[in-house]
Amino acid sequence: MRRSLLPRLGSSALVAPIALLSTACTMRPWTPSTSVAFWSEDPPAARYMTVPSQTEIITRWQLPPTNPWARYEKYTLLTALDSVPRTAPMPDVTQLDVVHKANTAAARVAAAGLPNDTMWVVDLRGAASVTFGAQLSQAAREPVSLVLTFNNWPAENELIPAEETLAALIAFQPRLPASNDVGTRPVFMLDAWRLAYRFDQPDDDVTDNRYILNPSDLPDPSTLRANGIRRVVYVVEDLDETEQEEDDLHQAFLAYQQAGITIFMVDLAFLAKPMMHDRWNEVLAPRVCYIEYRRTLIDDPAFYARARGGFGGVHSGPSPLRGGGSAWGGGGGG
Repeated sequence: MRRSLLPRLGSSALVAPIALLSTACTMRPWTPSTSVAFWSEDPPAARYMTVPSQTEIITRWQLPPTNPWARYEKYTLLTALDSVPRTAPMPDVTQLDVVHKANTAAARVAAAGLPNDTMWVVDLRGAASVTFGAQLSQAAREPVSLVLTFNNWPAENELIPAEETLAALIAFQPRLPASNDVGTRPVFMLDAWRLAYRFDQPDDDVTDNRYILNPSDLPDPSTLRANGIRRVVYVVEDLDETEQEEDDLHQAFLAYQQAGITIFMVDLAFLAKPMMHDRWNEVLAPRVCYIEYRRTLIDDPAFYARARGGFGGVHSGPSPLRGGGSAWGGGGGG
Protein backbone atom coordinates (compact mmCIF):
# COMPACT_ATOMS: atom_id res chain seq x y z
CA MET A 1 0.00 0.00 0.00
CA ARG A 2 1.46 3.36 -0.97
CA ARG A 3 1.65 5.71 1.96
CA SER A 4 1.95 8.93 0.04
CA LEU A 5 1.76 9.95 -3.58
CA LEU A 6 4.05 12.92 -3.04
CA PRO A 7 7.57 13.15 -1.62
CA ARG A 8 7.93 14.51 1.86
CA LEU A 9 9.47 17.96 1.72
CA GLY A 10 10.39 18.39 5.33
CA SER A 11 8.48 19.10 8.50
CA SER A 12 7.35 22.54 7.36
CA ALA A 13 6.28 21.52 3.87
CA LEU A 14 3.01 22.38 2.22
CA VAL A 15 3.20 19.85 -0.52
CA ALA A 16 0.50 20.00 -3.18
CA PRO A 17 -3.00 17.24 -6.25
CA ILE A 18 -6.89 12.39 -13.58
CA ALA A 19 -10.07 11.75 -15.16
CA LEU A 20 -12.91 9.70 -16.98
CA LEU A 21 -15.62 8.92 -20.78
CA SER A 22 -17.27 6.93 -23.35
CA THR A 23 -20.19 7.15 -25.66
CA ALA A 24 -21.54 3.89 -24.29
CA CYS A 25 -20.78 4.13 -20.57
CA THR A 26 -20.59 0.36 -20.34
CA MET A 27 -19.22 -1.39 -17.27
CA ARG A 28 -15.61 -2.45 -17.24
CA PRO A 29 -14.20 -5.07 -14.90
CA TRP A 30 -12.47 -2.27 -13.01
CA THR A 31 -13.76 0.97 -11.58
CA PRO A 32 -13.31 4.56 -12.81
CA SER A 33 -10.29 5.34 -10.62
CA THR A 34 -8.11 2.59 -12.07
CA SER A 35 -6.17 5.21 -13.98
CA VAL A 36 -5.64 7.06 -10.70
CA ALA A 37 -4.34 4.01 -8.86
CA PHE A 38 -1.86 3.18 -11.60
CA TRP A 39 -0.84 6.73 -12.38
CA SER A 40 2.89 6.88 -13.14
CA GLU A 41 3.71 10.54 -13.75
CA ASP A 42 6.26 11.80 -11.26
CA PRO A 43 4.89 14.18 -8.64
CA PRO A 44 5.88 17.81 -9.21
CA ALA A 45 8.93 19.25 -7.51
CA ALA A 46 8.38 21.89 -4.86
CA ARG A 47 9.11 25.59 -5.08
CA TYR A 48 8.79 28.30 -2.48
CA MET A 49 5.83 30.57 -2.90
CA THR A 50 3.77 33.00 -0.88
CA VAL A 51 0.90 31.15 0.74
CA PRO A 52 -2.02 33.49 1.45
CA SER A 53 -4.04 33.48 4.61
CA GLN A 54 -7.11 31.33 4.97
CA THR A 55 -9.38 34.36 4.73
CA GLU A 56 -7.63 35.66 1.61
CA ILE A 57 -7.81 32.39 -0.29
CA ILE A 58 -11.45 31.76 0.61
CA THR A 59 -12.33 35.27 -0.56
CA ARG A 60 -10.52 34.59 -3.83
CA TRP A 61 -12.75 31.60 -4.63
CA GLN A 62 -16.00 32.46 -2.85
CA LEU A 63 -19.07 33.04 -4.99
CA PRO A 64 -21.39 35.94 -4.17
CA PRO A 65 -24.04 34.88 -1.63
CA THR A 66 -26.80 35.61 -4.14
CA ASN A 67 -25.26 33.21 -6.67
CA PRO A 68 -27.51 30.15 -7.18
CA TRP A 69 -24.51 27.80 -7.04
CA ALA A 70 -22.87 29.28 -3.93
CA ARG A 71 -24.51 26.86 -1.51
CA TYR A 72 -22.67 23.92 -3.08
CA GLU A 73 -19.18 25.29 -2.48
CA LYS A 74 -16.90 23.51 -0.02
CA TYR A 75 -14.03 25.36 1.62
CA THR A 76 -12.74 22.38 3.63
CA LEU A 77 -9.38 22.20 1.87
CA LEU A 78 -8.85 25.97 2.08
CA THR A 79 -9.34 25.93 5.85
CA ALA A 80 -6.07 24.02 6.16
CA LEU A 81 -4.19 27.30 5.65
CA ASP A 82 -2.94 29.53 8.44
CA SER A 83 -4.64 32.74 9.51
CA VAL A 84 -1.68 34.81 8.24
CA PRO A 85 0.31 34.67 4.98
CA ARG A 86 3.62 32.87 4.94
CA THR A 87 6.25 31.52 2.56
CA ALA A 88 6.42 27.76 2.15
CA PRO A 89 7.44 25.10 -0.38
CA MET A 90 4.50 24.01 -2.52
CA PRO A 91 4.29 21.50 -5.37
CA ASP A 92 4.86 23.28 -8.66
CA VAL A 93 1.75 21.95 -10.40
CA THR A 94 2.60 23.84 -13.59
CA GLN A 95 5.07 20.99 -14.26
CA LEU A 96 2.23 18.49 -14.68
CA ASP A 97 1.30 17.50 -18.21
CA VAL A 98 -2.38 17.15 -17.32
CA VAL A 99 -2.40 20.73 -16.01
CA HIS A 100 -1.17 22.00 -19.39
CA LYS A 101 -3.79 19.90 -21.18
CA ALA A 102 -6.53 21.24 -18.91
CA ASN A 103 -5.41 24.81 -19.53
CA THR A 104 -5.47 24.32 -23.33
CA ALA A 105 -8.87 22.65 -23.25
CA ALA A 106 -10.39 25.38 -21.10
CA ALA A 107 -9.03 28.08 -23.41
CA ARG A 108 -10.65 26.35 -26.40
CA VAL A 109 -13.99 26.06 -24.62
CA ALA A 110 -13.86 29.71 -23.61
CA ALA A 111 -13.06 30.77 -27.19
CA ALA A 112 -16.02 28.78 -28.48
CA GLY A 113 -18.38 30.30 -25.94
CA LEU A 114 -20.23 28.59 -23.13
CA PRO A 115 -23.79 27.42 -23.80
CA ASN A 116 -26.24 28.88 -21.31
CA ASP A 117 -28.09 25.61 -20.64
CA THR A 118 -25.10 23.55 -19.52
CA MET A 119 -23.52 22.59 -16.20
CA TRP A 120 -19.92 21.39 -16.32
CA VAL A 121 -18.65 18.67 -13.96
CA VAL A 122 -14.86 18.60 -14.23
CA ASP A 123 -13.52 15.36 -12.76
CA LEU A 124 -9.76 15.55 -13.23
CA ARG A 125 -6.76 15.26 -11.00
CA GLY A 126 -7.35 18.05 -8.50
CA ALA A 127 -4.78 20.52 -9.77
CA ALA A 128 -5.99 20.04 -13.35
CA SER A 129 -9.62 20.65 -12.37
CA VAL A 130 -8.59 23.90 -10.67
CA THR A 131 -6.56 24.92 -13.72
CA PHE A 132 -9.46 24.20 -16.07
CA GLY A 133 -11.87 26.21 -13.95
CA ALA A 134 -9.58 29.19 -13.40
CA GLN A 135 -8.64 29.45 -17.08
CA LEU A 136 -12.26 29.09 -18.18
CA SER A 137 -13.43 31.82 -15.82
CA GLN A 138 -10.67 34.18 -16.94
CA ALA A 139 -11.05 33.64 -20.69
CA ALA A 140 -14.80 33.12 -21.17
CA ARG A 141 -17.01 35.96 -22.32
CA GLU A 142 -19.82 34.59 -20.20
CA PRO A 143 -19.82 34.76 -16.38
CA VAL A 144 -18.64 31.48 -14.83
CA SER A 145 -19.45 30.16 -11.35
CA LEU A 146 -16.67 27.87 -10.14
CA VAL A 147 -17.79 25.47 -7.42
CA LEU A 148 -15.13 23.85 -5.23
CA THR A 149 -16.03 20.34 -4.07
CA PHE A 150 -12.70 19.46 -2.40
CA ASN A 151 -13.68 18.00 0.96
CA ASN A 152 -10.49 16.79 2.60
CA TRP A 153 -7.34 18.05 4.32
CA PRO A 154 -3.61 17.56 3.80
CA ALA A 155 -1.79 15.24 6.17
CA GLU A 156 1.79 14.30 6.97
CA ASN A 157 1.27 10.71 5.81
CA GLU A 158 -1.74 11.10 3.55
CA LEU A 159 -3.22 8.60 1.13
CA ILE A 160 -4.00 11.06 -1.66
CA PRO A 161 -2.16 14.34 -2.44
CA ALA A 162 -4.49 17.03 -1.17
CA GLU A 163 -1.64 19.56 -1.09
CA GLU A 164 -1.40 19.39 -4.87
CA THR A 165 -4.97 20.66 -5.25
CA LEU A 166 -4.32 23.24 -2.56
CA ALA A 167 -1.22 24.47 -4.41
CA ALA A 168 -3.29 25.00 -7.56
CA LEU A 169 -5.92 26.93 -5.62
CA ILE A 170 -3.12 29.18 -4.39
CA ALA A 171 -1.30 29.48 -7.71
CA PHE A 172 -4.25 30.25 -9.99
CA GLN A 173 -6.59 33.22 -9.90
CA PRO A 174 -10.24 32.81 -10.94
CA ARG A 175 -12.52 35.56 -12.22
CA LEU A 176 -15.59 35.58 -10.02
CA PRO A 177 -19.02 36.47 -11.38
CA ALA A 178 -20.59 39.70 -10.19
CA SER A 179 -23.39 39.52 -7.65
CA ASN A 180 -25.85 40.78 -10.27
CA ASP A 181 -24.76 38.40 -13.06
CA VAL A 182 -27.62 36.27 -14.33
CA GLY A 183 -27.31 33.05 -16.29
CA THR A 184 -23.85 32.40 -14.89
CA ARG A 185 -22.44 29.06 -16.10
CA PRO A 186 -21.87 26.54 -13.27
CA VAL A 187 -18.59 24.61 -13.31
CA PHE A 188 -18.13 22.02 -10.54
CA MET A 189 -14.47 21.15 -9.94
CA LEU A 190 -13.78 17.65 -8.59
CA ASP A 191 -10.65 15.76 -7.59
CA ALA A 192 -10.54 12.38 -9.35
CA TRP A 193 -8.17 11.08 -6.65
CA ARG A 194 -10.96 11.17 -4.05
CA LEU A 195 -11.78 7.45 -4.35
CA ALA A 196 -8.36 6.09 -5.31
CA TYR A 197 -6.97 2.79 -3.98
CA ARG A 198 -10.48 1.46 -3.48
CA PHE A 199 -9.38 -2.18 -3.30
CA ASP A 200 -6.56 -1.58 -0.79
CA GLN A 201 -6.61 -1.31 2.95
CA PRO A 202 -4.48 1.62 4.17
CA ASP A 203 -1.75 0.97 6.70
CA ASP A 204 -2.56 1.96 10.26
CA ASP A 205 -0.26 4.98 10.20
CA VAL A 206 -1.69 6.33 6.94
CA THR A 207 -4.25 9.10 7.02
CA ASP A 208 -7.08 8.07 4.73
CA ASN A 209 -8.02 11.49 3.35
CA ARG A 210 -10.25 10.17 0.60
CA TYR A 211 -13.85 11.31 0.52
CA ILE A 212 -17.17 10.77 -1.23
CA LEU A 213 -19.41 13.32 -2.88
CA ASN A 214 -23.00 12.76 -1.79
CA PRO A 215 -25.95 13.43 -4.12
CA SER A 216 -26.69 16.58 -2.09
CA ASP A 217 -23.25 17.94 -3.03
CA LEU A 218 -24.58 18.46 -6.56
CA PRO A 219 -27.76 20.32 -7.55
CA ASP A 220 -30.86 18.17 -7.87
CA PRO A 221 -32.73 18.05 -11.19
CA SER A 222 -35.35 20.61 -10.14
CA THR A 223 -32.62 23.11 -9.21
CA LEU A 224 -30.94 22.62 -12.57
CA ARG A 225 -34.17 23.11 -14.47
CA ALA A 226 -35.07 26.18 -12.41
CA ASN A 227 -31.76 27.70 -13.53
CA GLY A 228 -32.20 26.78 -17.19
CA ILE A 229 -29.82 23.81 -17.17
CA ARG A 230 -30.82 21.10 -19.64
CA ARG A 231 -27.56 19.20 -20.01
CA VAL A 232 -24.48 18.22 -18.05
CA VAL A 233 -21.02 17.93 -19.60
CA TYR A 234 -18.83 15.54 -17.61
CA VAL A 235 -15.14 16.32 -18.29
CA VAL A 236 -12.53 13.61 -17.74
CA GLU A 237 -8.89 13.30 -18.65
CA ASP A 238 -8.88 10.49 -21.19
CA LEU A 239 -11.79 8.58 -22.74
CA ASP A 240 -9.52 5.59 -23.27
CA GLU A 241 -9.12 5.23 -19.52
CA THR A 242 -12.74 5.22 -18.32
CA GLU A 243 -16.13 4.33 -19.66
CA GLN A 244 -18.46 5.41 -16.89
CA GLU A 245 -19.05 8.11 -14.33
CA GLU A 246 -17.32 7.84 -10.97
CA ASP A 247 -19.22 5.76 -8.43
CA ASP A 248 -20.19 8.64 -6.14
CA LEU A 249 -21.74 10.51 -9.08
CA HIS A 250 -23.87 7.62 -10.26
CA GLN A 251 -26.97 8.38 -8.21
CA ALA A 252 -27.00 12.08 -9.11
CA PHE A 253 -26.40 11.41 -12.82
CA LEU A 254 -29.10 8.76 -12.87
CA ALA A 255 -31.54 11.28 -11.38
CA TYR A 256 -30.57 13.85 -14.02
CA GLN A 257 -31.19 11.38 -16.81
CA GLN A 258 -34.55 10.35 -15.38
CA ALA A 259 -35.53 14.03 -15.27
CA GLY A 260 -34.70 14.50 -18.95
CA ILE A 261 -31.35 16.23 -18.42
CA THR A 262 -28.86 14.89 -20.97
CA ILE A 263 -25.38 13.88 -19.83
CA PHE A 264 -22.36 14.06 -22.13
CA MET A 265 -18.91 12.67 -21.35
CA VAL A 266 -15.91 14.34 -22.95
CA ASP A 267 -12.18 14.37 -22.38
CA LEU A 268 -9.46 17.00 -22.61
CA ALA A 269 -8.37 15.97 -26.11
CA PHE A 270 -11.93 16.42 -27.36
CA LEU A 271 -12.27 19.86 -25.78
CA ALA A 272 -8.87 20.97 -27.11
CA LYS A 273 -10.18 20.86 -30.68
CA PRO A 274 -11.33 24.16 -32.19
CA MET A 275 -15.11 24.51 -32.14
CA MET A 276 -17.78 27.15 -32.61
CA HIS A 277 -20.42 28.20 -30.11
CA ASP A 278 -23.29 27.44 -32.48
CA ARG A 279 -22.05 23.89 -33.01
CA TRP A 280 -22.27 22.66 -29.41
CA ASN A 281 -25.38 20.57 -30.14
CA GLU A 282 -23.66 18.97 -33.10
CA VAL A 283 -20.32 18.23 -31.47
CA LEU A 284 -21.80 16.94 -28.22
CA ALA A 285 -24.38 14.66 -29.81
CA PRO A 286 -22.02 11.66 -30.25
CA ARG A 287 -20.89 12.02 -26.64
CA VAL A 288 -24.24 11.28 -25.00
CA CYS A 289 -23.82 9.00 -22.00
CA TYR A 290 -26.70 6.70 -21.10
CA ILE A 291 -26.60 5.95 -17.39
CA GLU A 292 -27.71 2.45 -16.45
CA TYR A 293 -28.41 1.57 -12.84
CA ARG A 294 -25.55 -0.38 -11.29
CA ARG A 295 -24.20 -1.24 -7.89
CA THR A 296 -21.26 0.95 -7.04
CA LEU A 297 -18.49 1.18 -4.52
CA ILE A 298 -20.79 3.33 -2.41
CA ASP A 299 -23.05 0.29 -1.95
CA ASP A 300 -20.21 -1.99 -0.82
CA PRO A 301 -19.80 -2.34 2.98
CA ALA A 302 -16.39 -3.93 2.44
CA PHE A 303 -15.09 -0.65 1.03
CA TYR A 304 -15.85 1.16 4.28
CA ALA A 305 -14.37 -1.69 6.28
CA ARG A 306 -11.13 -1.40 4.33
CA ALA A 307 -11.16 2.30 5.16
CA ARG A 308 -11.32 1.36 8.87
CA GLY A 309 -14.89 2.50 9.39
CA GLY A 310 -14.80 5.64 7.30
CA PHE A 311 -12.55 8.03 5.49
CA GLY A 312 -10.04 9.66 7.76
CA GLY A 313 -10.52 7.07 10.48
CA VAL A 314 -8.75 7.91 13.72
CA HIS A 315 -6.62 10.50 11.92
CA SER A 316 -9.49 12.59 10.57
CA GLY A 317 -9.84 16.30 11.18
CA PRO A 318 -8.29 19.50 9.90
CA SER A 319 -4.76 20.13 11.06
CA PRO A 320 -3.42 23.29 9.39
CA LEU A 321 0.21 24.09 8.88
CA ARG A 322 0.77 26.84 11.42
CA GLY A 323 3.52 29.35 11.77
CA GLY A 324 6.57 27.98 13.48
CA GLY A 325 7.25 25.19 11.04
CA SER A 326 5.04 22.43 12.44
CA ALA A 327 4.18 19.59 10.09
CA TRP A 328 0.81 18.73 8.67
CA GLY A 329 -1.06 16.68 11.21
CA GLY A 330 -4.00 14.41 10.55
CA GLY A 331 -6.31 15.25 7.70
CA GLY A 332 -9.36 13.53 6.45
CA GLY A 333 -12.45 13.78 4.42
CA GLY A 334 -16.08 13.20 4.89
